[in-house]
Amino acid sequence: MSSTHPSLSSAEQNKQLLLRWFDEVWNQGRRETVFELFAPDGVLHEGGQQIRGPEEFCRSIYDQFLAQFSEFHFTPLLVLSEGDLAAIHWSAEFRHTETSKPLTLTGTTVVRIANGRFVEGWQNWDAAGLAAQLSA
Repeated sequence: MSSTHPSLSSAEQNKQLLLRWFDEVWNQGRRETVFELFAPDGVLHEGGQQIRGPEEFCRSIYDQFLAQFSEFHFTPLLVLSEGDLAAIHWSAEFRHTETSKPLTLTGTTVVRIANGRFVEGWQNWDAAGLAAQLSA
C-alpha cells in the first residue's frame, strides 16, 4: 500500500498512515516501516521520556518489546483525524515469550503528520494492566 492516495482527503490519508504503522510495524513485524513513516527528526512522547527518530524508537521500544513478546495483533478501535493530527485508540493481543502467557493491552496514540511522516507523537498505554497480567 502506498503511503498516500490522491483520491483520499488529507484526513483520510493521515488515518491510513496510522493504520499502516500498526499493521506493518506490529502485526507484520516490518521494522523498515518505522524508518519510512517516523521522520528522522521526529519525537515520540512516551510516558516521561522523549524518543527521537526511528533509530531511538527501535532501540528504546520496538526491540525491547520484540525481545520479550511475540505474536502481536493490534486492532484499531477508533481512528480520528483533523488537520495534521491523527489519533488511534487500539487494543493489542500478544504473548509473553518466556512464559507463553497470552496478554492484552489497550492504548491511545496521537501523531502529527507532515509530508507523509510522523513528526511528533504522544502515546499512552496501560502499563499497570500489563504488569498485573505478567505477575498473575
